[in-house]
Amino acid sequence: MSCEKPLLVINKKSEPKKDSVSYYIKQSQKKELKFIQKKELLEKAYQFAKKQPSDSLQNIYLAKIAIETEYLNINDLFLAVNSESLAFAKKLNDGLKIGDAHWNYGNYYTDVETVDSAYYHYHKAFESFEQVKHNYYAAKMLYNMAFIQGRLKDYTGSEITIFEAISRFEKVERYDRLYECYNYLGLIYLELEEFDRSIFYLNKAIEYLKKNDKKGIFKEWTLSNLGLAYQKQKAYDKAIENFENALAHKNLKEIDANFYSRLIDNIAYTKFLKGDTANIVTQFNKALFIRDSLKNSSGIVISKRHLSELYAYKLDTTTAIKLANDAFGLADQVENNRDKLETLHLLSKVDKKNASKYLEEYVHLNDSLQIEERKIRNKFTRIRFETDEYIEETEKLSQQNIFIIIGSVFLIFLVSFAYIMRAQRARNKELIFEREQQKANEEIFTLMLKQQAKLKEGRLKERHRISADLHDGVLGRIFGTRLGLGFLNIKGDEPTIEKHKSYIDELQNIEKEIRAISHELKNEILSSKEDFSKIIDDLIEQKSKIGDFKYNFECDKKIDWDKVDDKVKINFYRIIQEALQNIIKYANADFVTITIEIKNKNINLVVKDNGNGFNTKDKRKGIGLKNMHSRATNLGGKFKITSNLNKGTSVFVNCPI
Repeated sequence: MSCEKPLLVINKKSEPKKDSVSYYIKQSQKKELKFIQKKELLEKAYQFAKKQPSDSLQNIYLAKIAIETEYLNINDLFLAVNSESLAFAKKLNDGLKIGDAHWNYGNYYTDVETVDSAYYHYHKAFESFEQVKHNYYAAKMLYNMAFIQGRLKDYTGSEITIFEAISRFEKVERYDRLYECYNYLGLIYLELEEFDRSIFYLNKAIEYLKKNDKKGIFKEWTLSNLGLAYQKQKAYDKAIENFENALAHKNLKEIDANFYSRLIDNIAYTKFLKGDTANIVTQFNKALFIRDSLKNSSGIVISKRHLSELYAYKLDTTTAIKLANDAFGLADQVENNRDKLETLHLLSKVDKKNASKYLEEYVHLNDSLQIEERKIRNKFTRIRFETDEYIEETEKLSQQNIFIIIGSVFLIFLVSFAYIMRAQRARNKELIFEREQQKANEEIFTLMLKQQAKLKEGRLKERHRISADLHDGVLGRIFGTRLGLGFLNIKGDEPTIEKHKSYIDELQNIEKEIRAISHELKNEILSSKEDFSKIIDDLIEQKSKIGDFKYNFECDKKIDWDKVDDKVKINFYRIIQEALQNIIKYANADFVTITIEIKNKNINLVVKDNGNGFNTKDKRKGIGLKNMHSRATNLGGKFKITSNLNKGTSVFVNCPI
């Protein structure tokens, strides 16, 4: 219900002239046309608009085309057209068209989720509509601004702005817009946990809905919001009553299947909170099935989270943890930070073994989001006050006011400086913690290497002991027996003498064989390179069982791991560990190749899988990839990752020995 703008409707009574701007716009509105056809028609309209004889006429047509392209999400054409439309409007000093162009920009930036830019343009549109005294459009811009503020959790600012909008809508008696305002006000108080006020304003919204002929499922939306308010208030019976009243709409599933599944899930979850677990698994699974068929990622995350809570309540911890991890993986995949926070909090409850890790990740993500939201809210404040009117008034200030401004700037500077110092100290603490963690990891790995060395030393000592026993004990006794037999004077027939001689020869052969085994036991030792390779092989084997994939591991036998710095071995181990972890979490691979080789006094590592792959041009990289890159850089080496969707991923690391 936010930030919407009515589409242009061509007058149907008079058909527009063919090969005209109006003609191409009308043609582009045909529902049966494909996206590319609509885009081509609007591009033709744009070319005709630029050929109009007057700036005023061009401005009118460009504004109409901008609305259409923004609605159809033809972003490149929209930006070109709207930019020209705004330039013409400013040139003609047409306040209504200036506001209209900024309104278009506000809708565009809302769609692409650049909320600070959206807020800026809604505010500029509000200023323009104020100047031309268009009270209704000014009120709509206030509503849009309040909506953006609410998304960034600036609930107090959103509350103030929405009340400004309400006062203007009341003057023009727009009951449909008053419904929207009071409904949104109810949601704001729901977030502020002022449930009585939320319920009051949501009921008021329904009263305004009765005063207009607004069609659709608006009442059902508000009933759902009322259900949430009662649920938060722990008035579970009233919550279920409102959810069921909303669900009673006979065509709801056909009109909005996502909303239909949300109501089913809300009813089941409210029953669960109430302690009534009978048949709610069926309801949860029904909602999940619908959301999955619609590819509603956020809805799937919520369904799996609710199911996880239910299985945790039933003490089925394994299923609860799996569902929660599935929910977190999907939330992370679509980068829904709100759902990630909720799921991390749930994981800290159901997965007791890793609770501290999840809580730490929860706190880190929550802090970073709050900082980002605070920055954008500060932008909102500056936008509201940095207007042309404010600048004109500033030029007329007396010397006394100028001193006040200078003092305020100085005070802000001091506060900012104190904040920066505090943030720097916090960053230093974080770096110290990371360094200590790195040191601890290196110590653990060093202990592992020492343990392997002791095992090797023990094996070597045992081989020497066996060698000594063979050489000094068994071999001596056989030698003595052979000599005794050799000097024994046997008088008999020739076959007996021949058999006696063959026995002596056989004993001599046994002596030679035992002596050879003894020397081999003494001389063959297990080198450290085989020990490190074994460590890596054990790691890969362990991860392959978890990730259910096959693998091929090849380690260059020319590498003398005794001469390789422990730091290199530690970081290679961690990089391989992180790469395998990412394969398990995201790749869905069934075969992995790990290769370590020496080339030009450098060690090369390649970890390659045949999994899902991802877009490497996405600037938002996970902390795992950043850590691998950081480890390779710390070794003075290079890190490269290549990936293609559905073709797998390859991680390459190169560093000096």
